[in-house]
Amino acid sequence: MKRLLYIFIFLNSVSGVSGQGNRQAAIPLSPYDSVLLSSLPEMAMPAFLKSTDLPYKLDNSKLPYFREIYEQLSSECSQVSAIAYNFTYEMCRLRDVSAGDPENQFPTHFTYNFMNGGNGWHGVSYFHSFEILRTLGCPTVAAYGGMAAGGDSRWMSSYDNYFSAMRYRINSAYQIKVGTAEGLSVLKHWLHNHLEGAVVGGVASFYANAPWNTQLLSGGTPEGGKHVIVRWGGIPAHAMTIVGYNDSIRYDYNQDGKYTNHLDINSDGTVDMRDWEIGGLLFADGWGGGIDFGDSGRCYMMYKTLAEKCWMGGIWNNAVHVLDVKEPSTPKLTAKITITHTNRSLLRVRCGVSDNPSGSIPQYCMSFPVFNYQGGNHYMQGGTSDEEKTIEFGLDISPLTGHIGPDGNTRFFLVIDERDTNNLGQGMVTGFSVTDHTGPVKEFGFSDSAIMINDNATTYIPINFLPPINNLSVSSRYMPPAVVGENYSFQLQSEGGTPPYCWHLLPAYEEEESIAAVNSGGVFLTPGDWLYGNIMYPLPFSFPYYGNNYDTIYIHPDGFVMFDDTQNPWPYLYDEQLFIRKNKCIAPFATQLLSIDTALAQGIWVKENPDGISIRWEAGIYDNFYSPVITFELILEPGGEIRFIYGDKIETQRIHSSCGISNGDDLSYHFPVLEDRMIIEEASAVSFRPAPVPDGLVLDEQGLYTGIPTTYYDEIDLHFCVEDANKLKAFKTLKFSSTDLEVAEYPGPTDNFYVAYPNPFRNKLHIKILAGGEMPVSCKIYSGTGRLVKKLAERQYRAGGDVMIWDGSDDSGQTCKAGMYIIQLQYGDNIRARKIILSP
Repeated sequence: MKRLLYIFIFLNSVSGVSGQGNRQAAIPLSPYDSVLLSSLPEMAMPAFLKSTDLPYKLDNSKLPYFREIYEQLSSECSQVSAIAYNFTYEMCRLRDVSAGDPENQFPTHFTYNFMNGGNGWHGVSYFHSFEILRTLGCPTVAAYGGMAAGGDSRWMSSYDNYFSAMRYRINSAYQIKVGTAEGLSVLKHWLHNHLEGAVVGGVASFYANAPWNTQLLSGGTPEGGKHVIVRWGGIPAHAMTIVGYNDSIRYDYNQDGKYTNHLDINSDGTVDMRDWEIGGLLFADGWGGGIDFGDSGRCYMMYKTLAEKCWMGGIWNNAVHVLDVKEPSTPKLTAKITITHTNRSLLRVRCGVSDNPSGSIPQYCMSFPVFNYQGGNHYMQGGTSDEEKTIEFGLDISPLTGHIGPDGNTRFFLVIDERDTNNLGQGMVTGFSVTDHTGPVKEFGFSDSAIMINDNATTYIPINFLPPINNLSVSSRYMPPAVVGENYSFQLQSEGGTPPYCWHLLPAYEEEESIAAVNSGGVFLTPGDWLYGNIMYPLPFSFPYYGNNYDTIYIHPDGFVMFDDTQNPWPYLYDEQLFIRKNKCIAPFATQLLSIDTALAQGIWVKENPDGISIRWEAGIYDNFYSPVITFELILEPGGEIRFIYGDKIETQRIHSSCGISNGDDLSYHFPVLEDRMIIEEASAVSFRPAPVPDGLVLDEQGLYTGIPTTYYDEIDLHFCVEDANKLKAFKTLKFSSTDLEVAEYPGPTDNFYVAYPNPFRNKLHIKILAGGEMPVSCKIYSGTGRLVKKLAERQYRAGGDVMIWDGSDDSGQTCKAGMYIIQLQYGDNIRARKIILSP
């Protein structure tokens, strides 16, 4: 079966969703959106609210925080719901200001224009807009110049406007599962009291089909004569905003002349919300004439539609989505960038950092949901004039502070990736600076010279810069060794930032590239649907992945594997890296353009063997300009090793694609080196081997690492992350060891046996015996795991006279790594052991 890529081209603005007039087809909510939206964290009901009484009806659109209803201009319904209505309302509510002022409203097209293909040819998931709200913010309508100033192609220029946008952001987006009475109660409390007992509640966004099939509530019933949706029709194609509810409206679904919530009207043997005929939500819309739709732009929807499956008349994923907005604040670090280029779709802008002030490339880079091979074949601002070739913008690079070293100078980088094999564009960087806002504003950089952007390559532009004063960091420098089978407790420490803090232990994978051939043969698999289907496959072994074990995987026709079933797993991708980071998956080759035609012997094969399981895709890339047939393979091994093998050359610079592995938390993920190459060569292979993580030990959110180790470890790397109240993160890798050697701690100067000083030491450690008499002394140095490092002495020593000196080298003369060591000194029948620290 041929899998088709549907391209929707809007010749006019989307309009006409009222009871009259023509209606233009809306773009369906993509399965990619489904997967992403279903991965949002879920809102729960606080215990103290469970017994709170609620009014029987509520309409938050009458509050001054809700802006006036208006008609959307093109296909930006997601942004109308999530930005113009939802985000504007929540920011105005937070600041207690009126949404009637353009200074307090937020435009649709700032976020919409980055991902709409450059000309507004398709809709954009509000999930991607949430990422922009979280990482970059949104300017006001006044700063942007209007709701859609400049149309569907414009990218805003002006660092000051981008900087002002950074004040208005979200901490996160959440979902509320509303398919049950309990979930509906959570939503109603959100609408009434913001799930915090507040006087004013919130609003919510959701996806369903466009509301073209409104009906009227019966006369003589509450709200009789007003518009209502009793069943959503077709595929999810439209986003709207829930502004209230009314427990008294009613619709006679089974036409028995009664209105009930306690009868099994659908005859499925269970009475639940799908049988309810009383009660509904109130939503606002920006489609179909805006104010002319429904009742002045508002309409009811019955509670029953929240519980039904999408294809049975329900809303998408039986969930709505709400925003946790941030108090307006100033970021710690910003980058000011000026770029001139003739084709913005060829560029990706990143920022990086290195603790080496003379380094030529960054040690860590961060990407953004904007300026990421987006915007179509346009000049940087989207127009055609020479002035619009140049754009000036700002980025919040505060997350890079978590990768700054504790002392010394820091080097920041602007990283420009150009993918331009056909030499379609050219440009330069005419300005780059980094500004510290943590105290007196300090700006470092240049703005009076031009640096050409390397053609079809990566350009690195460095700036040396002192780190901010209150930089969040992990201050712990080493971990004491654990004893196998005994209780272990270690408290991680942090400095700077804004409390409270939250700690994470990040599982890691080691990457290795090689050359390999794709396997042949195997069992041919058929999904339920080649476009939207997936294949549940029981594994012949328990597969360890990011700290959990899985017995079942879900194989997607689009070149990736997940660990949960989803309604529509095919990702209509615009940002494949974001998809991988946000979803627990293994993706050897994720792209919206993958197409499988079984008539051409293409498909998916699985082959089991004693060493693991092989999953092979043979598919075409469905694109007007690049349409090769490719083969690639995923291998999973019982020990947790993962391999990607590519049987054909793939010119990845010509299409949007990505590959990698992820825990789905936007924190633990790994993109291989070849993911960023413009060409994946035939027979390329990459392996991911899970790095060891101690069994029996756990890290709580307060940074306490405790438990009873069960296995011997010799200086393994553990990767820790601390996150502060502003969602800034700092990272640290520490060595961990577990040993069978029992270590007794003694206070150095008061110990009448011996002293070791200084501790910590850098060049020389002095060990002086205090006990009286003269007898054989044996002194040995062990690593934290109990491995013998150095035999320092084994001879007669005179008490109070001789001093042993360790210079930090091992028995072979090599300098030992910085870290924790153990002195074991035997003096006659006495044995003492003490921990010492060798400083870097």
